[in-house]
Amino acid sequence: MVEGSVSMNHPQVKVDPTFQEVESIVSDACSRGCFTVLVADCRVDYHGRSSSKMGWGERVVLLKPDGSVLIHRRTGFEAANWQPPGCCITFSQREGELVIRADRRKPRETLEVICREVALVSSVLLKDDASLDMLISEQDLYSVLRANPDLIEPGFRISSEQKGLGGGKADLTGLDRSGRYTVVEVKRVAADTDAVKQLYRYISQMRETSPDLRGILLAPNIRPAAKRLAKSLSVDYRTVDVAQCAAVFSKNSSKGLDRLDRHFT
Repeated sequence: MVEGSVSMNHPQVKVDPTFQEVESIVSDACSRGCFTVLVADCRVDYHGRSSSKMGWGERVVLLKPDGSVLIHRRTGFEAANWQPPGCCITFSQREGELVIRADRRKPRETLEVICREVALVSSVLLKDDASLDMLISEQDLYSVLRANPDLIEPGFRISSEQKGLGGGKADLTGLDRSGRYTVVEVKRVAADTDAVKQLYRYISQMRETSPDLRGILLAPNIRPAAKRLAKSLSVDYRTVDVAQCAAVFSKNSSKGLDRLDRHFT
């Protein structure tokens, strides 16, 4: 450990390090699978499927143990430049400057971060095995399904939302790829027998005049008793990846906010 010790897996921290100290700390960090942060006055060159150059500026350089590299500027949440996991990271000194090079083999790409000064270098061994559980409201889930009806099943076309049927409101209605009218009940959690009964209540009377009418129970998973009941009532079960829907919604929301930001900058 160099300086500034705290109680998280013995991080190394050095303020105003020499280039030799940067190389030493980062080499040790890479060998131990550590996460490394540099604050540097640098410029960036990229050569690969295209080419780009970024002039001198004070930036944060992140080196991750999986071989990915990210360069962040002082504003914005996206990296100004980056290399994906699997890169080979090397250091050298050239004309009084420190060169951090990240090489990728397939496709052939090279990212060089040329530093004329490093204000801080730190590394720490992070422990993080938690999963990312994306959360999404029912209304947001409906909006994702409206925009991506193939998530219900390929070829599906949504015609209405929250339509009154059989003493309640069906989440979605539409036509399957064969043109059959279909009522869809959407659940964000595991479907139980109550969900099956609710959907069957919507479609049972309609089937007296439209025997081809379908009912689809859409949920991330289904309990065994509910699966048996659904089969006995001729209700179809389809899986929906709620985390995927949440990611799509989050991405689309970010794009919308980005478009709004342009009106105020």
